[in-house]
Amino acid sequence: MLDAAACLGALSGATRVNVLAIRTPPSATILPTEEVLTQRDERRIRAEEQHRIDGLKSAYDAWAAAASPSVAAGDWSDAEGLADQVASEWGRRADFIVLARPAGHRAEQERRALHAALFDTGRPVLVVPPEPLFRPFGRCIAIAWRDDGRTIQAVLSVLRWAGRAEQVHILAGTRDSAAAPKVPAILEEHGIQARLHVLPIAAEHAFGEALLDAAHRLGADLLVIGAFVHHPLRNVILGGVTRYMLAHADLPVLMRH
Repeated sequence: MLDAAACLGALSGATRVNVLAIRTPPSATILPTEEVLTQRDERRIRAEEQHRIDGLKSAYDAWAAAASPSVAAGDWSDAEGLADQVASEWGRRADFIVLARPAGHRAEQERRALHAALFDTGRPVLVVPPEPLFRPFGRCIAIAWRDDGRTIQAVLSVLRWAGRAEQVHILAGTRDSAAAPKVPAILEEHGIQARLHVLPIAAEHAFGEALLDAAHRLGADLLVIGAFVHHPLRNVILGGVTRYMLAHADLPVLMRH
C-alpha cells in the first residue's frame, strides 16, 4: 500500500504520503447479542490493537527510511474509532485515498473504511490488491467507460497525468440494441490518445469479470472506474461491477463515486 501510494503521488505531483492506522474500539468488537464488555476483555483487546499498531508503525518506519525523495513520507497518525467514521473524517482532507482491497480476518473493518472512503468523502480512492507483489503503475491505463457523472469524475482524477501514459485503453460495454460507443470526448478534449475496446454486456457480474479480463489482456497496470450503488443502503446493494472489483481485482483500481 505504501509503495502504491508513493507511485500515485509521483504520478499526480503529490509531495506527501500521510498514513493513518485505525484502532478498533473494544466496544465495537462486541455484538449486541453478546454479554457486556468486561474490563479484562477490554484490556486484552486494547493490548492486541496496540500490538497490531506497533507492527504497522515498524513497517511504516522502515518504508519511510527508504522512500524515494520524490515523494516524502508525511505524518504517521493512529486514531481509535469506527473504521467508517474515521476514514470519512480523515479522507475528506486528502487529494487521494489509498486503501487495501478487503481480505483476511480484518475484512469487515477494511470494508467499512473502504465504503466510507468511496461514498462519503467525494475523493478518488485507489484500491490496492492484497497480494504482496507490487510494480509501478501508470504506464498502461484501462478506463472502464460509462457515460455518466461518476465515471467522468473518476477520469478527471487521472487527467493530470494520463497523457504521459504509454497506452490508454477505453473499455466500453454495450448491449445488442445500443448504439456503438465512441472514444469519450473528455479524453479527446484533453489531447489524450486512447484506443476503444467494445465489450458485450450480458450481466453486471459477468461484465465485471470481462472488464478485469480485458484489462489483463491489454497489459493494463491500472484500472479506472466509477463506483456505483443500486440502493440507498450502500452496504447492502453495491453495483454489480463495483462489487466484483472490490472482491476480485488483482491490479490497482482507481475508483470514484
